[in-house]
Parts: sequence; structure tokens; C-alpha cells
Amino acid sequence: MFFDAHCHLQDDRFGGALEGVLDRATTAGVTHLVCCGTREEDWDAVLDLARRNEGVIPCVGLHPWYVDTATPAWRERLEANFDAGAGAGECGLDFSEGRPSRELQEEALVAQLRMAIRRDLPVSLHCVNASERLAVILRATGLPASGGLVHAFSGAPEVARTFLDLGLHLSFGGALTRPHARRAAASLAMVREDRLLFETDAPDLAPEGVAGVNEPANLPLVAQAASRLRGWDVSSLAYANARRLFERWL
Repeated sequence: MFFDAHCHLQDDRFGGALEGVLDRATTAGVTHLVCCGTREEDWDAVLDLARRNEGVIPCVGLHPWYVDTATPAWRERLEANFDAGAGAGECGLDFSEGRPSRELQEEALVAQLRMAIRRDLPVSLHCVNASERLAVILRATGLPASGGLVHAFSGAPEVARTFLDLGLHLSFGGALTRPHARRAAASLAMVREDRLLFETDAPDLAPEGVAGVNEPANLPLVAQAASRLRGWDVSSLAYANARRLFERWL
């Protein structure tokens, strides 16, 4: 069995084919999927998907890409979604060129962390070119007691160690299947057994050799790559870790 720790089923690229996407995931042994909203426009869709589909776990957040387009009421709307049963995320930092200002990103992240801490909601974090600053913010603000994850992790072992020391899980996706992903492979080798997760980030980050839109049904390819790199089958281990992290929805 497999547990997709981070995906975006509400994405328009799935169009009207979501029923088939979910059926193929079930056939592949994916029993649970954490569906993450990224901006106000898709939060309701995420909650609706979870209500209508067994095994879909809703999480909502203001992604760093969209902090400059949020409405003045985004905090109140997000808290209402948390109170309606959603987990926290996707939120975080992205200091790539062309992204919204760091000040706006950090303000939004801290606000969301505080909301999640008050409710003890596990948080799904995005981090691109910002690992040092994210660590500083997490040390200052804290994490929910239930923890959280850095999704689509592909950083170096020293970055992995920093996040693990902070109490986070590391979630590995399709990048792990690529022959040149040496940093991710090195980090995978040292991740604590109780902090390892797998994800698809569908419809993005398809595994090596998969053409087109990525789907949760491809999660076994990630698990197989990780098992080869670790030298033993870690699929059930990652499944158990995800169940503990998201146990309130099971």
C-alpha cells in the first residue's frame, strides 16, 4: 500500500478525468492522498474533493507564489477552512527569481504557522532556494506538535539534517527517480526511518520515463526508486509514517 503525502487533485490539468485518476491510484495501491490547496481560489475545491472521495485528505494554504494576489481576508478564510477540517499547507518560501517579495512570503508563512500551531495541524512546506531562512523562521516560530513535512525534497544532506533536527519529515517525489539526482539520493540515504515520506506532487514532477501529466498512480515508481537506493523495501515504512502524521483524518 502507498500513501501520497502531497498532490494537487484540484488542478485544472486533470479536467474532467479525475474519476479515472482516482481509480488508477486505487488500482496501484495508493490508499490515501493528501490534496494540497495553494490559493484562495482552490481551497473550497480541495475540501469538496475530500468530502466526495474516500481517502482524500484536504490541506489548504497560501503558497509563496500567490502571496501578492491574496485578498485582505485571506487569513480569516484560511482559518475557516482549518476549522472545517483541513490540514495546513501548501505554504513556505520560494526565493527563486521573479517570485513575490521575501517580506510578503515570510509574513504569510509565519501567519500560517501560528494558525497551524494553535490547532495542532501538520503543515506541508514548500522550500526553494530558501532553506536557511526557512530554518530560521521555524526555530523562531515553531512547528505544530503534530509536525510537518518539506515536500518534494531534493536538497543536500546537510539541508536534510537541518530540517530533520527541527522535527520535520522529508517527502521525496519524482526527482528521486532521475539518474542525475545525486543530492536527493544522498539525502535519502541518511533520512531517519521515522521521517521518510513519498509523494507525487501530481500533476507535476513526473517520475523518470513518465510522459505527460503526473498522477498519484505513479507513486509506486518513487517508492521503488527509494527502495533501490536504500537497499531494502521502504514502502511500508513510508506508508506507516504518513499514517501517523495524518492520523486525525484516518
